[in-house]
Amino acid sequence: MLSRRSLVVLALATSVSACATAPQFSAMQGPRGIVLERDFAGRSYAKGVFTNRVTGAKRGLTVVLDGRVRGDTLTLREAFAYSDGEKDVKTWVFRRTGPGSYAGTREDVVGEAAITTEGNGVRLSYDVDLPTGAGPVRVHFEDVIERNGDGVIVNRAIVSKFGAPIGDVDLAFSRRPLR
Repeated sequence: MLSRRSLVVLALATSVSACATAPQFSAMQGPRGIVLERDFAGRSYAKGVFTNRVTGAKRGLTVVLDGRVRGDTLTLREAFAYSDGEKDVKTWVFRRTGPGSYAGTREDVVGEAAITTEGNGVRLSYDVDLPTGAGPVRVHFEDVIERNGDGVIVNRAIVSKFGAPIGDVDLAFSRRPLR
């Protein structure tokens, strides 16, 4: 839940007339590209941080992911634990729609997420209704998932409202629990 102060900050952020740019893929080519069905099948773990671009506040998070592949569909259950004690569970359903493209749904995603493979990684673009004390607030996510030069899968996302960037998410994934 967002506090009243967070809602005021969010309202101020949305009035800024800046444009959010999508995260870019790194210039470094990793050992191999991302294939959702291969890289997220089974159990994996993620650790990272959400940074509020307006206040500079940071919120740590860890995620346990369980992926199951059936045919052209990957179901990915994400169990989130935030540094402030909040917990949440979301489930993505990614359906391959063609070479290098997927459609994705999740409980809080509005409509379908557009997912495309680009070079060494995967790009996701979607809207989410975030719960607040004053009702849901719709924000936009632009994610880039790629394998870095060390072979680690990373996810960088920009969160925006009315085109203005309001936050960043940075995650690193592993097959072993992260400390």
